[in-house]
Amino acid sequence: MNYHFFVGNDNGNSEHDLIVDGRLIQQPNVNCTVDELPWSEEQAPESFIKNLQEQLVVTVDSPAARPGMYYVGKFALESGEILDNLQIGIDLKCDMDLPVVNTLAQIAAVAVQKAYEDEKKVPEQIEVEVDMATALPVTQHTDETSAKFEKRFTSGSHHVTVHLGIHRVAVKIVFPFTKVVPEATPVIFTLQKDAEGNWREGDIFEEFTQNYEIEKKFNGNYFKDKRILHIDIGDGSTEYPITEGNKFLRQFVHGSHHGTGYAIEEALSEFNRLIHLPDSPRQFFSDVIKNAKHKYHARAIKTLKRPLDSQVRQIVQNVKRQLTKARNEIDLICVYGGGSILMRPILYPLLKELCIEREMQLLYIPAGYAVQMNAMGLDAFVRGKIYEALKNKAAQPA
Repeated sequence: MNYHFFVGNDNGNSEHDLIVDGRLIQQPNVNCTVDELPWSEEQAPESFIKNLQEQLVVTVDSPAARPGMYYVGKFALESGEILDNLQIGIDLKCDMDLPVVNTLAQIAAVAVQKAYEDEKKVPEQIEVEVDMATALPVTQHTDETSAKFEKRFTSGSHHVTVHLGIHRVAVKIVFPFTKVVPEATPVIFTLQKDAEGNWREGDIFEEFTQNYEIEKKFNGNYFKDKRILHIDIGDGSTEYPITEGNKFLRQFVHGSHHGTGYAIEEALSEFNRLIHLPDSPRQFFSDVIKNAKHKYHARAIKTLKRPLDSQVRQIVQNVKRQLTKARNEIDLICVYGGGSILMRPILYPLLKELCIEREMQLLYIPAGYAVQMNAMGLDAFVRGKIYEALKNKAAQPA
């Protein structure tokens, strides 16, 4: 079985959001190395296919990462094993094995699912060629780091064994070309166009059009020549790039080590004390926060309030700094990222006031889209003309 996939890959500190072959996958961005399979008895390999992302176990043999067997994503988080995750504010993503291993695992899993869908049987082996766009935080993105991260995928082929119980599927993955861009900048593509390449419309802009009493036939064409200050709030960093039309303005590169992850880390020991646990990972706390029905939800929110307030105020200070640097020549502030959902009750009124004062508009992306904006933008970018031109240029002899 041979496949070609387009992949838009957002390796977040807390969550891994990627679009593989048009399919959005969202998993905790964690893994753990293990010595043996969690299953011993024979189970029908077909029974694993549907929920493969939830029980993903792979063996990776790749020039870009330490070889070994890994539990990936949710399965790792729930395994009780010692987790590998991205240390916020410390780790350079381009140097780490985690984003490479988890990316390979998710691509391999989709390949297995697609092959089963097409052939109605579990394949023995699959080969996948991948065109991929991924990103590094604005503060980590240089020509050197992006080339280094690209090379980890493009130099050599990667062999991933996907374990369906004790049945194995061998997946060979090659990346003829990969492009690493600064985080947040792909979002300009998301704002303008949908997955089919038409001007974006719909509920993503509903609040915005109501606030500014814009006529009904509003679409993404509105943003094509706007100067936008992005606030992309993640777990461990917030990026504040400025874009104009489809251009990333390099002179305004700015990011800060603020995000929900810092608030969670500050709240974690108090939370663990309240729920009588000696220890629990940051991702567990994140899951409790997202699930209003969780028995510990109220306690998690309570311990988070003060540290979150502090993070929001730091972010607003950084926004003011960017606006000053840009002499307030900004049409629109656009806020998104996983952290923006949790911070909204505190952050929205502060930014609204700032926008009125400095005569600009505020587009606060709704929760249903906030986390996916980078992945959607990377997916649009990898399928677009700019990526194709860069790929053709790289293929020409120097």
